[in-house]
Amino acid sequence: MEQESKAVGESKMNGGSLASLLKQIGEGDRSALLVLYDRTSRLLFGIVLKILGDRAAAEEALLDVYTHIWSQSAAYHPELFTPLEWLATAARARAIARLHGSKRDKRRQKPLAEGTDPSMTVAPEQQKAARSCIASLVPAQQEILEWAYYSGLSCGEIATQIGKPLGAVRTHARLALSRLEDAFRVGPGQKNTSISGEP
Repeated sequence: MEQESKAVGESKMNGGSLASLLKQIGEGDRSALLVLYDRTSRLLFGIVLKILGDRAAAEEALLDVYTHIWSQSAAYHPELFTPLEWLATAARARAIARLHGSKRDKRRQKPLAEGTDPSMTVAPEQQKAARSCIASLVPAQQEILEWAYYSGLSCGEIATQIGKPLGAVRTHARLALSRLEDAFRVGPGQKNTSISGEP
């Protein structure tokens, strides 16, 4: 059962097929948009829900995301982004725009990565790898990455919110991003020994 779930997740999120769907959508194919929605809506809804913290707002934001995909998919360039990177970036941008537009309190609760059933998520292996990389960072680096991703705040704004010096926030952010980049640069089946919790 676990093997089946993994296979379904991987086939649904195959980069080549998603790129092909984006190309068809860019050419005005509405049926391709429906297929893309079926394959990616759970993942993108998870992103916007984490950022907005409200199911109704997340559902509205998800509609914005797919409206954006319909109007902008012709501008997608596979040499610049993988399909998942492009889609996730679109979802994050729309959610953050809605968050800031609502003038809510900028202080968000830290999202919890624990307690998610991998069989109920899209692309569980990729999510597991990302969570593992983030868990390997020191707590200060984890906190700053989560603030930056889920709130869209600048380093200066994060420093104000968490009460730490701007230089420290920038340093932690730079180190965290460098370690994550190194982790995802490793080829399939190889183990990265460069990630550690030490600065």
